[in-house]
Amino acid sequence: MTGALAQRERTELFTSAVNAVASSLGRSKPVVLYDSRNRPIPPGSGHSYKRQAAKREGSMQNWIPRRLFGHQAESMERERIAERSINLVDDDPFAAGIVDGFATTVVGTGLLPHPSIDADALGVDRDQAREIQKAMQRVYRSWSPMADAAERMSDAGIQFLLQCSMVEHGEFFVALPMIDDPIRPYSLAVQVVHPMRVKTPSDFHSRGDIHDGVEIGSHGQPVAYWVKRSDSGRYLSDSSGNFIRIPARKAHRWNMVHGYIQRRPDQVRGVPFFAPAMKFFRDLHDYLDAELVANVVTAAYALFIETGASDAETLAQGMMYDDNDGTGKDLVRYEEIIPGMVMYGDKGQKPHPISANRPGTTFPVFVKEIKKAMAMALNMPYASLFHDVEGVNYAGFRSAMLEAWRVFGHRRHWLSTVYCGRTWPMLQEEAWLRGDLGPVADFYERQPAYCSCEWVGPPKGQIEPVKEIQAEVLAVNNRLKSRRRAISEMGGGDYRTVFDQIEEEMRDLEARGINPSVDPGEPDTTTDESEENEP
Repeated sequence: MTGALAQRERTELFTSAVNAVASSLGRSKPVVLYDSRNRPIPPGSGHSYKRQAAKREGSMQNWIPRRLFGHQAESMERERIAERSINLVDDDPFAAGIVDGFATTVVGTGLLPHPSIDADALGVDRDQAREIQKAMQRVYRSWSPMADAAERMSDAGIQFLLQCSMVEHGEFFVALPMIDDPIRPYSLAVQVVHPMRVKTPSDFHSRGDIHDGVEIGSHGQPVAYWVKRSDSGRYLSDSSGNFIRIPARKAHRWNMVHGYIQRRPDQVRGVPFFAPAMKFFRDLHDYLDAELVANVVTAAYALFIETGASDAETLAQGMMYDDNDGTGKDLVRYEEIIPGMVMYGDKGQKPHPISANRPGTTFPVFVKEIKKAMAMALNMPYASLFHDVEGVNYAGFRSAMLEAWRVFGHRRHWLSTVYCGRTWPMLQEEAWLRGDLGPVADFYERQPAYCSCEWVGPPKGQIEPVKEIQAEVLAVNNRLKSRRRAISEMGGGDYRTVFDQIEEEMRDLEARGINPSVDPGEPDTTTDESEENEP
């Protein structure tokens, strides 16, 4: 009865709406809607069409994706992908190069802080703001060499390791303990945790609040992380007694930072970047290995000699390779191919050498197409990802480099927000408590204004520096580009910080009696004689 009543109410509502439209159009009769076959459309009916993407016939008959039910099934699948990604990076030269290339470009020698405190919000003048910013930079320079809890890496090395982990594992875990050690200028330390150690204890699988090692709160926020203890050379079971529960935060300070790029709602762990193209990486690795082995065998085969039945060599081999050694068991014959091998055959045997025309003429094209698909899965231009510039002109390579830097810039900004943006306020808080920031009285009340900071990494390379800098100058002078954008694109950071540095340098030069004016001169428009003679 309830369903029929609801249907009747919808029908009345639809009729009222149609009559209202008809009256507004000046008609005396109600408006009736018709379909493509000239049939009246009853109220409440909908028109939808079957899509090709949902059909189960032809080539799509067996395409039935398998859903994963339960957090344990999702965890097992993600862990298997992570294990394969680790093996891929260890054994595949392409994967290893991509991991190192990403980390070298995104982090390089390290992201350095450029404090940019909001002087207007704090009510301080620019000179006071500069002094506070200088003090913050001194704090970071003092802390960075000893940032690693294991005392092996600087903060730049930690950033490099985190970016490698992002590509290989799709995530990173960083614990932030406070270590009281006289050798350390500050107690804050960074301990990188292997992602494979974060998992759900076996006796806690029935708990609904632990998803793949992450304890979830009522709003989906991470409450704590379950980290398996180090095995120290002996096997430890996955029971909860061998795990450490690390709270995500303690008040406003972070105990554990979990970085990953979330691509789906309710996602709590990261997925390796190689996951979409992992099969391509593995199959291409096996294919290249097979081609290499085939060519090695072909090169090692030197000569085949046919011998007669009464040849002493034949008789000796016949005695040596008797089918039975007196024990009733057949002998096992081993085959080995070494360079320059000469093989003696029996009478009537003919050599069948392996053809030396491998790989075929389509091999480079085929491999390049596979690598293009792998590059697309990683959202990177092929020329930049695999360092293959053969047949690429200046415009094409510049376009590829710009596309690549969009990805690198996003990764750099993301790393500076997730990792650097959380360790920086904690470090400055400790420095303020130690009295190393100078006259700052309201740090807790205005912490966001004090801890505003931009992290700048090594700038992108320039193909033709003179031409590119001249183009930037012309664009700025002709009001086609702002100085802020030009400075940012060249890796200079915040333009206000750059202007402050220039102003400070000018005052320092004048105080030292050095003439700061420099004649930029005219751009070199001469053409090299060798360039003129080029075809």
